[in-house]
Amino acid sequence: MKKYVKPFLVNVILSSLFGLINSLYQGNFLYTFCISFLIQFILYYITSNVVLGIFREKTKQLELSKLENLSTILDCAYCSQKNIMTFIPDQNEKTQFICESCNKENTVIIQFTVARTTETLPINSLLVNENKTI
Repeated sequence: MKKYVKPFLVNVILSSLFGLINSLYQGNFLYTFCISFLIQFILYYITSNVVLGIFREKTKQLELSKLENLSTILDCAYCSQKNIMTFIPDQNEKTQFICESCNKENTVIIQFTVARTTETLPINSLLVNENKTI
């Protein structure tokens, strides 16, 4: 909420100042106030979106540049021979490799699985015989 109030107040103050200056020179205060308010609002909206878009793009580029090449051994889908593959994961590009044995093109599908972390429960051991415990 606070991040919206301060720019709004600055916009109102500047628009009032423009309106006052224009009214000193026989102009219409309300007309000048409204026009300057709208112009400032539109300029703020455009510049904030442009800056935000540039920031998002630079952040994405930095994240992609931080990714290291991933190396893995994959089986060919055609001949089942093992191939060493090095690639950079990219959501906009297909990950493919050509088998070293049969020279056929394979597509790599990357799939992530999430698992729960389990914790052991403190359970006392059971006596089966007097000499053995489980």
